[in-house]
Amino acid sequence: MPDPDRKTRIDETDAKAGSKEGVVRWVLLFSLGGAIIALTIIWVTGALTQGPVESQWNVQRKAEAEAEQAADDSSSIDGITTDTAPTPGADR
Repeated sequence: MPDPDRKTRIDETDAKAGSKEGVVRWVLLFSLGGAIIALTIIWVTGALTQGPVESQWNVQRKAEAEAEQAADDSSSIDGITTDTAPTPGADR
């Protein structure tokens, strides 16, 4: 039967059941770097392969969205919705 007054001494490596090599830190660092590089490549190649037609679509969609937002803002005043919307370009 073991002596209850005797203290068991375990070194740090055995107590933690592992080592302090810091491998996880390097895996996370390289994974984060790889993700940043991959997403940057995807973003840049997408921007470089966009032609003038696609670019014009983006500008046209933005203008349409702004006009629609302006129409929504002006047609609803204090909770009262009107049937008439201002004509585009009338404020110029």
